[in-house]
Amino acid sequence: MKNMIIAMLAGALILGVGAGVSYAYLTAQDDAANNFGVSSVDITIDERFEPPGEVTPGNVIIKAPRICSSSDIDCYVRAAVHFTDSDAKDCCDALAINPGWRDGEDGYYYWQERLQPGGQTGTLFDRVTIKQGTDKIPPFDILVYAEAVQCGNNTMKEAWEETV
Repeated sequence: MKNMIIAMLAGALILGVGAGVSYAYLTAQDDAANNFGVSSVDITIDERFEPPGEVTPGNVIIKAPRICSSSDIDCYVRAAVHFTDSDAKDCCDALAINPGWRDGEDGYYYWQERLQPGGQTGTLFDRVTIKQGTDKIPPFDILVYAEAVQCGNNTMKEAWEETV
């Protein structure tokens, strides 16, 4: 009888411990908060432009575009320049690209520094000069298109390669 009581108590103890472990295993919880912030990359093109009136050979047209950042993080910037008329492009001297910009030979000019929030690049170029001896100059516009990508821990090359 004594052995039976000990066996019953041992069984009850094993059952109680097993139930407690099972309950703890099935009801255990843990929370981990992962907070993510979202940054924005936002740029605008600002330019000094003085309309020339009548366009004649030898005219120098003041056009000085720069990129301004209203981002909340550092970014890399590139810009492309397009003439709306290819004949007009042939009537103009090659654009003199200013220091700080590099021709990427892919249709873009790259600003060589990180552009900080609220910052601005130097001007891409300052003027457009109509070639001397040009007979017919068609009406045209010069469009400047700009893009930006966040810097992160990337080099400029890595940042632009990741956008493709």
